[in-house]
Amino acid sequence: MQISTLHQEQNKIIKILFSEYYEKAELDLPNDMELREFAYQPFDSETYVRHLSFSSPQELRQYILQNVPLHLYYSSARYQLPSAKEMDEKGWLGSDLLFDLDADEICEVKVRRFCPQDGYETLASNCNGESPIEYAEITTECIMKVFEKALLIKDILKEDFGLNARIFFSGNRGFHLRVTCYEDCALLDPDDRKEIAEYFTSPKPPVIYEGNPGWSGRIAKGIEGINIDTQVTIDIRRLVRIPGSLNGKAGLMVVEIKNDKFEYGEWLSPFGGDCVFLPYVSAELTVFNYKYTVKRNYPIKIDTRIGVYLALKGLGKVKAYVR
Repeated sequence: MQISTLHQEQNKIIKILFSEYYEKAELDLPNDMELREFAYQPFDSETYVRHLSFSSPQELRQYILQNVPLHLYYSSARYQLPSAKEMDEKGWLGSDLLFDLDADEICEVKVRRFCPQDGYETLASNCNGESPIEYAEITTECIMKVFEKALLIKDILKEDFGLNARIFFSGNRGFHLRVTCYEDCALLDPDDRKEIAEYFTSPKPPVIYEGNPGWSGRIAKGIEGINIDTQVTIDIRRLVRIPGSLNGKAGLMVVEIKNDKFEYGEWLSPFGGDCVFLPYVSAELTVFNYKYTVKRNYPIKIDTRIGVYLALKGLGKVKAYVR
């Protein structure tokens, strides 16, 4: 048994946990990774380190173990010179086609606010001059509703465009769809991609009839347009989360959905053991449909997966962990 009690900084223990994860993490990298730009956000930084290039998975792993990422990305685009500092010097070779679905756009997400001075819940948007701590409580029902939309996009891409998409859980509260593109698909410009995005968000078939293919038949069956982040689809230089990496907003893994089956739960966190969690708020909190009662400044022993999740949501900090 090993106990860590480092807590000089709020993220110190979480950074250690992330580092240990990346020692063995299986990152799903593209076969043409040498043509991709890589980027990451460090701990305790609001900015990204961009314009990185790696020729092998081993080279990337060595780098991230020395520079532990809170978030880790590669580009949807391929470049002649992915490490060039200026975008117009990179030499764009084409991009994959992306779709992004977030719970905020699909469900009515309950956002709870807590005053940082006393930790109590409030309806106010200001707490004596300070911004409240906000916590978007995501339910399993909501996540599964977003997943259903992801499956619908995947089906439409296949039926209407002949494209095969992979679905990934974002590691927080949404899903990404990715079509690996070559030739004409890869060379679609932003205007082309905007048309594709609008095909999903604002379908306008000339005729609505249940027996027809495409949106004509879907709308007749009551299927409506899908609310996606259109900018993600339009952007030919978008950074995408690396499958197998951790999302620093929740501490959950970015995972590919296999066989169109997905279960939202604590298995998405790779961390084991228990931790000592110091809450900043006093409330009953819901995580993965489980309820936890916490009281401000009263440390509790809790599953490390839950403690990391709550800490990254800004509701407290991990003071120690046991593995």
